[in-house]
Order: sequence, then C-alpha cells, then structure tokens
Amino acid sequence: MLYTAKCFWPGVTEDELRLVVGRTDPSRGAAFRGALYLVRDELVLCLFDAPSPEVVKQASEHAGMPCERVIDTVWVEP
Repeated sequence: MLYTAKCFWPGVTEDELRLVVGRTDPSRGAAFRGALYLVRDELVLCLFDAPSPEVVKQASEHAGMPCERVIDTVWVEP
C-alpha cells in the first residue's frame, strides 16, 4: 500500500530534509519513495510503500521526521 506521512516541520531546510530522508531504512518495513517539501507551509509530505500506517509512522519517526498523520494514498499518473 502507498501512504503519505504528513510532517509539519517548522524551520526545516532542504539540506536537513535530505539528511533525514537518507536515514530512512527499508528494513523497518516501509520503503521511502520520495517527498514533497512545501516550503512556505512548513510541510513535508513523504511517500512510503508499507503494509500499514503504523509501520510508516514508526519508520518516519525513527528517521527523525515529525510525522503527525499517515494518509492512505493513490498515485495517479497522467
């Protein structure tokens, strides 16, 4: 399943974000697929493939992301 970890992250920089996503660990059961960094909103939306929302929350927080919510997600291509 595809999930989005919604991370409200005031003050994070792009460089800090890159360091944190580099710490994501697929052996924790959640495969990091990428992120959208909404600078003015201080929000990062991280995409994960994982078996459950709980696994995504644990993986996000273990990497250092302040995950406030995990959302079921559907990828739509043009």
